Amino acid sequence: MTLGEARSELRSIISELDDIESGILGGFDGIGENYCADCVARIVQKYESVLNRLERVDTNRLADWVTKDD
Repeated sequence: MTLGEARSELRSIISELDDIESGILGGFDGIGENYCADCVARIVQKYESVLNRLERVDTNRLADWVTKDD
């Protein structure tokens, strides 16, 4: 997996988790939906932090196979 592929996959996971959070808030009532959605939101924040770090990687300092997108 290249760096670009990892970034793309992480963006996809974040999007799916955002959808899950929205679904929890909109589709459930009275079963701790706010607590559950907050847990998902915290996971999203952690993944966004990882994505931000990946976005700042200096690709000039990495081996070609890490950055090469086929």
